[in-house]
Amino acid sequence: MNYQYSGQEEEGRSKRELILEAAYDVFSRKGYHRATIDEIIALADTGKGTVYNYFVNKEQLFYTLISEKNAPFETAMTELVDSSEEPLRKVEDAIRLFLRFYVINGNLWRVLMHEMRGFGAEGASNLKPELREKYRVTLHGTIGQLAAVLREGVQQGVLRTCDVDKAALGLYSAIVAMVFLNQVSDDIDVTARSIADMFLYGIAKQS
Repeated sequence: MNYQYSGQEEEGRSKRELILEAAYDVFSRKGYHRATIDEIIALADTGKGTVYNYFVNKEQLFYTLISEKNAPFETAMTELVDSSEEPLRKVEDAIRLFLRFYVINGNLWRVLMHEMRGFGAEGASNLKPELREKYRVTLHGTIGQLAAVLREGVQQGVLRTCDVDKAALGLYSAIVAMVFLNQVSDDIDVTARSIADMFLYGIAKQS
């Protein structure tokens, strides 16, 4: 279906994008608690009324930002899971997708994970419990896509029977650690192959 937009709608969309871009910058640098709507407004070069026209409060702005950054990644992962590619290749491709996503969005996701763990101001999360639960469900679903890839490998006999949910969590943790500890090569493919090789075949000498 083709949609037609008037100039006014284009302008409105552009302002919304500028606000989200400014929010991305401010949240990534300052964290959720120290970020302020006023600083986002100044960076986006817009008015307070314009921001509140799109977003009710800082929490909704943060949630929208996370959701819209995550959506293309989730789509790509779903397409990979549903593809006819062989499972071992899927594992490496999934690792590559995760690496690319977290390399680009790592600073923002550090803030999210910080809040989810309850390490916000005064030792507690600054996010409402219902939003923390939404983020938890999203993260669980993301790791679940890794589990689906591993489950397919078990079903096809190329991976041994194991607890695929725990294996997926372990793989996810390794990927995130590599990114957050700045251990990703300039060539992401190299890092993806290295993680896949260690995860699938281990580091013990083969007899």
